[in-house]
Amino acid sequence: MSRISYFSSLFALCVLLINVAPLSQANEQASPLMVSEAYFRLMPPGRSMSAAYMNLENTSGESQTLIGLRSDSAANVELHEHSHVNGMMRMRKVDQLNIADGESVTLEPGGYHLMLFGLQAGLGLDDTIDIELQLASGQSVLVNFKARSLK
Repeated sequence: MSRISYFSSLFALCVLLINVAPLSQANEQASPLMVSEAYFRLMPPGRSMSAAYMNLENTSGESQTLIGLRSDSAANVELHEHSHVNGMMRMRKVDQLNIADGESVTLEPGGYHLMLFGLQAGLGLDDTIDIELQLASGQSVLVNFKARSLK
């Protein structure tokens, strides 16, 4: 292969890569949910269960339904809701959470929240965990939660 042929081939490859890169970036889908204030509570000594909270805003242009949760840092993650029944506070598992387009939902103490069962031991204030929010649309959103003390 001559030098000119080699450099012509190299130039053609560079042009191809430059033109393909924007196409692959354009095909990436934007996150259907905007997430803010994501945190989880550190566990009391001897416990392997805790809770996580966040703000979710649906900016996708269509209704979104949270149908599943997964984390490598916990054996099981569930969506729960606190409610008042006959003057008593009760907590129950919720199978899905609908978030209409343009609406926001806050997962907070005393309301909707995530329960973390079998949370990995030894987490401290500088640690984070990732939780995948699985949506009915087939999309998922990976959220990084920061540790906060129980206080």
